[in-house]
Amino acid sequence: MESLINTRLGEYVITQCIATGGMSAIFEARHHRTGDRVAVKILSRELRDQGDPLARILQEGRVITSLLHEHIVRVFDYGTADENIGFVVMELLDGLSLAEELEEHKHLSTERTVFIGRQVCNGLAAAHARDIYHRDIKPGNIVLAEGQRHRDFVKLLDFGIAKLATDDPAKIAATAKGMTLGTPQYMSPEQAQGAHIDARSDIYQVGLLLYEMLVGEPPFEHANAVSVMAMHLSATPRPIRERRPSVPVELDAIVQRCLAKRPADRFQTADDLAIALDALARRITMRERARVRVDDQSIAAGLHLPTLGSPADLERFAHNLADVLEQLWPEGDVPSELRELQTDIWDLNEEHLRVGTDLAVVRSDSAALARSIEERLRPLEKAIGALKGELARLREGTSDEADEAHRQGEAVNRLDAEYARIYEEIEQHQDTLYAAADARTSMVDFRDLFREDIAAQLDRLETIFRHRGELAERMEAARIEQSEAIPRIADLEVQLCELSRSRLAVESERATRLAELQLTLSGLEGKHHALERALEHHHLKLGLAFRRAISELLTLQIA
Repeated sequence: MESLINTRLGEYVITQCIATGGMSAIFEARHHRTGDRVAVKILSRELRDQGDPLARILQEGRVITSLLHEHIVRVFDYGTADENIGFVVMELLDGLSLAEELEEHKHLSTERTVFIGRQVCNGLAAAHARDIYHRDIKPGNIVLAEGQRHRDFVKLLDFGIAKLATDDPAKIAATAKGMTLGTPQYMSPEQAQGAHIDARSDIYQVGLLLYEMLVGEPPFEHANAVSVMAMHLSATPRPIRERRPSVPVELDAIVQRCLAKRPADRFQTADDLAIALDALARRITMRERARVRVDDQSIAAGLHLPTLGSPADLERFAHNLADVLEQLWPEGDVPSELRELQTDIWDLNEEHLRVGTDLAVVRSDSAALARSIEERLRPLEKAIGALKGELARLREGTSDEADEAHRQGEAVNRLDAEYARIYEEIEQHQDTLYAAADARTSMVDFRDLFREDIAAQLDRLETIFRHRGELAERMEAARIEQSEAIPRIADLEVQLCELSRSRLAVESERATRLAELQLTLSGLEGKHHALERALEHHHLKLGLAFRRAISELLTLQIA
């Protein structure tokens, strides 16, 4: 791709190239006024005049702009610039892709796999609520972003081949020509067949993702892409525990269910899978409760600090600590500092649940509003597409008629020129005869005026005259077609303008109303995250207070 460094694209100045691929390149850029750093995905030059790649990158921008979720990369702007440059402006992420992480570590721990998997499910659930299906979930499209609320913070990328539930050609032009778009190693059976796609196709791909995180490689590999697709259709993946016995039976079962060939046999929603992973995380972490005893070594083993961002691990820590407190102070005479912190945590939990409920309601309202507006946009875009198609046909026809009229006009001009030349030859012949007769003071012989060669020329003039008349009729017919098409084109342009204004009004309404909901959503998310952090911090304080209480208790016992 040509160098775009230090050039301006809309509101952004390109500063450096981050990565390149077959279809596009990712650049770092900064806003020319605010200086904010962003990532800009730009379509390769050789693809800019091809409809599908351009439609795909614009679809990615449009789809993700409306998906406001912490585990989906944020898109700020998208569109086309000079020379048909398709671009998407996204948040700039620091961190490794999951593919890079797996290349470095081969496979991940059970806890880490579940932790990453449930975040992927949460992001997909937000997309599925909008009837948007990713279709290309793989390690390379997941970034473990740094500088976030906790480690291994998932950001889901690349909705370039996302499938919308609607069959609206205006929105899925980029996916209409190749129903098997995607990466063969990470395709669902229905993708490989070019069959109907829904949320359960993404569930299958999450199963492939979990499998690879646990084992270190996808379940199906072959040098031939068609063979890999055939495996997705009929081959049974080798059980994970045969390759890595330390993986819990329950997790192996979850992955195998995700990888069922029939969509009906899989988890039916991303939320269902997230719930299963959450439940498994709790079972895994709660098993540590059996190791908690009232002695120094066991206490240290059972009360290690919870992983940030892991509700299951926080619950493990809280349960283990509660067990120890009950054993140390069976009469309920827990030190006041510990009791006050516990009360604060109970209050925070209640507030966290309340805000979480409000957040779920606003997210649901936001998804419902987006779907409602999409339903209003759909007939407008279909009508606009139909009008554009009809206009293109009429303009093409008018252009053809204009070309035909031009060709006939040129032919008529040539015939007129030939007619004039022959006529002039006859005139010259007759002028010569009359001049000779005048010189002899005699009369012109009539037979000399129309001798055989002159008669032949006259016949040629007759032929030219008739042919000219035919051509003139065709030329006039073409001009009539043109004149009749002009008001139809003007009428269609007026209709297209009206429909475009209507679509713009709906899109403006969507932008306004979604922006209002986004403000509410951002406020609730901020509060929810603050409460999560407060809970984590209060549990830390509780743990530290507990350790101080233990030290005092042991000091008193020694004394």
